[in-house]
Amino acid sequence: MSLSVQVVPILDSRAVDVRRFTDVKVYSGEIKDEILPPAPPPCFLGSWYRKVLSSQDYWLGIEGLIELGEFTPDSNRFNLDGKGRYMDNPSIYMGGNSARESDAGLSLNVMYPTADTSYELTLASPKLGYRPFWRYIYYEASDIDGNVLRREVNSWNISHPKNLLYYYFPGDILRMSVYPPLPDYLQLRIEVVRPTAIPKYQKLRQGYQLPNNQPAAFYSPCFYSKGHGSNKAEFKRVNAIDQYGNEGYYAQPTKAKVSPAVWHEVYLYREIAGEIRKVPFAANRYSSMICPNQTAITVTPYNPECGGEIIKIHPEKIRKEN
Repeated sequence: MSLSVQVVPILDSRAVDVRRFTDVKVYSGEIKDEILPPAPPPCFLGSWYRKVLSSQDYWLGIEGLIELGEFTPDSNRFNLDGKGRYMDNPSIYMGGNSARESDAGLSLNVMYPTADTSYELTLASPKLGYRPFWRYIYYEASDIDGNVLRREVNSWNISHPKNLLYYYFPGDILRMSVYPPLPDYLQLRIEVVRPTAIPKYQKLRQGYQLPNNQPAAFYSPCFYSKGHGSNKAEFKRVNAIDQYGNEGYYAQPTKAKVSPAVWHEVYLYREIAGEIRKVPFAANRYSSMICPNQTAITVTPYNPECGGEIIKIHPEKIRKEN
């Protein structure tokens, strides 16, 4: 009888030391035997997105300073599935792929409009801003040789809507990072650099009665992502308008749009001379993708030597130009 090995999919983040990935110094020198990024893969069907993708190399994680854009939905694409929601939804996230692939970041989600959380939200509740999410894949059990005994689990997770401290709004400038606090695990960290100066979101945030009227830094649990922290890995950053029920199909025409989101700077983590350093995730280090149509997304260089970009998503522009 084979012995089984049970994977622990989530570990309490308070049980690990993440100081190696805090206040990391920039490294701008050459990296011996660095692997160049590959040609971009084919577009994945089902959404409108801008992605940049690193090489599969000894990268440990990714960090970016992002200013969130504002979403405008398409009123003609409301409640098409009978769930009282718009069919388009923006997200800004990062991801790592070693033996397994994981995604983590922010998506527009339902929120309480005030500090009153005495009732339950539904899919039809208002989507007022962004909440953190993280996705990972694990096998429930395998034998000592790695043979799968039970099913693969694709686990989607999102911060609880009653955690008002982790509500983020257009105009917020956040430092977002994904890194391995221990082998085979990743963690998402979101730090507030500057809260939004957009009046309507300032007013909304005031209604939550937060300490000092400030959102808090978010740390996800440590989630299983096999191979990270010890094997080669690739990392990405993505700005998208996702579409419910459309994964694997052609992106649906929409008037939905996202105002410019600004990546002020983006870095990849790597161990150099025994120390965790961050190197600019500039154009020479990534494959570039604008999917499924170049006209749908405007990408403007911004602080390019540090991996910065301004990204505006506007699929309706395709129809206007055609």
